[in-house]
Amino acid sequence: MLKLIATLGTVTLATATLGEAATVPISGGVTTVEVTADLAGLGLTGAPFGTAGVDVSGPNPVFAFDITGGSVDDGTGAALIEHDGSGVTLTSATQGITIGNFLIDTDGANLSGDVVGGATGIAFFDLGTPTVAGIPLLITADLSGVLSLLFGAPDLVGAEFGIANTAPEVAPVPLPASLSMLLGALVVAGVAARRRAARG
Repeated sequence: MLKLIATLGTVTLATATLGEAATVPISGGVTTVEVTADLAGLGLTGAPFGTAGVDVSGPNPVFAFDITGGSVDDGTGAALIEHDGSGVTLTSATQGITIGNFLIDTDGANLSGDVVGGATGIAFFDLGTPTVAGIPLLITADLSGVLSLLFGAPDLVGAEFGIANTAPEVAPVPLPASLSMLLGALVVAGVAARRRAARG
């Protein structure tokens, strides 16, 4: 799973003690998704929801979702990347659905979330094999079923919805108390040695 994490962005991790894995909290960052699916061909439009943003200046819309938390296991590289309070609204001429509060699970290789005002914890996308462009988001049976039911879409299981790129920011890991005390003692000893040398 370390290969997958490397393609998700640059993540610098420090372990609490040598040889011992630590779970490091994610403190922020952003995930972008370039929508490569032909939404117009399905009679759909997409709009940002909550704190999400969208850039429509290129050939495909690119949605941006703030990373609100999560964690990375620096022993395995497995990550849970949270995007609470944002999502996408898909709308046809007669109805719409908003999906959001996305959670990327690199160990489970999926992206899940909630239907706003409805079901929670639904696996919307499987994470495809990472490429230089990013990580393909492949439509799951759950999302395909919802799109068929609401919008009359054909079976889209396994179809690419978009390409994700995520850059989680990791909080610094505090040093263990014993190492902090050792560093503190070395600083005090160094200051005392300089004073003695200066006195002469």
